[in-house]
Amino acid sequence: MSGRTAIILVTFNGWEMTRNCLNDLAAQLGDSAHFVVAVADNASTDKTVENIRKDFPAVHLYASPTNVGFGAANNLAIKGLLRDGESFDAVCLLNNDTRLKPDTLPQLRLAWEQAQKMAEGEGGKYALVAPTVKNPDGSKQPNYFAGLGPEGIGSLKFFTNAFRNENGAAKILQGVPQATSQASLAEVHWTSAVCWMFGKDLFDAICKDNTEGKFFDEKIFMYYEDADAALRARRLGTRFFIAGDIPLTHLGGGSAQNNTRRALQHDRAQQYVFKKHFGFRGFLLSKSFRFCRSLVRIVASLPRCIGTRNGETRAYIKHHFTLMKTALW
Repeated sequence: MSGRTAIILVTFNGWEMTRNCLNDLAAQLGDSAHFVVAVADNASTDKTVENIRKDFPAVHLYASPTNVGFGAANNLAIKGLLRDGESFDAVCLLNNDTRLKPDTLPQLRLAWEQAQKMAEGEGGKYALVAPTVKNPDGSKQPNYFAGLGPEGIGSLKFFTNAFRNENGAAKILQGVPQATSQASLAEVHWTSAVCWMFGKDLFDAICKDNTEGKFFDEKIFMYYEDADAALRARRLGTRFFIAGDIPLTHLGGGSAQNNTRRALQHDRAQQYVFKKHFGFRGFLLSKSFRFCRSLVRIVASLPRCIGTRNGETRAYIKHHFTLMKTALW
């Protein structure tokens, strides 16, 4: 392994998860020649900042006075490292609610180096590698996708997903990874940012490619910021890969206060990204998909609550009614 990797975590409360993740990284924390770790904190109130300063003094800590969201916090940490004079040629974005083995990051770095050579040898420019993500029970947690809206699976297939159940829709969106000349690497359209390993040159190219000069679009508070960055990366010649032999456990977050608020954030972010990348057609596609999706969910649930006191079903209908109304605005 050559070069140096910047490992970036974003925190918003959840100190126990962060502590466990940083402990998992302890082997890398002591190897300053190959790794530097930075945490961007989004105004945590559970003493995350104080605890990191006390327990992990080697970590570069960038504390925001307000919760600026996932994307902006990642931007803050990477720019902070550069401002502090830290040098690195690769970046690993890592969720703080993950668990990993001591050799996970070195292996992922090597996988990225292999993927970069393969991409360049086959006409690509950049490579981004993600690990194979597992649920806490060991089952697979798909972190890859067939594509986003019109550019990926196509407008019609995306829209008709509104009439499928959640499992059926997820299978369409995920797609099937494609084998490559490297047995351990499978190519996908893009991956979620639970964990991303990529080159500093890709970071620079994405920042240079937009007027704001930012890697992540800071207008997106939460959700779809990785989809937006992935679309921009692909248009710059980036290929996305899953490392099948490098597992990582993702516990699952929950920064939003409740399911409806989380879903509203997700839906608004989708609409913003679709309009940004696909224009008015994308704007209408997002709205029509969300309206039909929630309408279908409501209609399918009505028989279960008529004449009964099924509070869970009634809450589910209320949830989708709120999302359906929002799709009209």
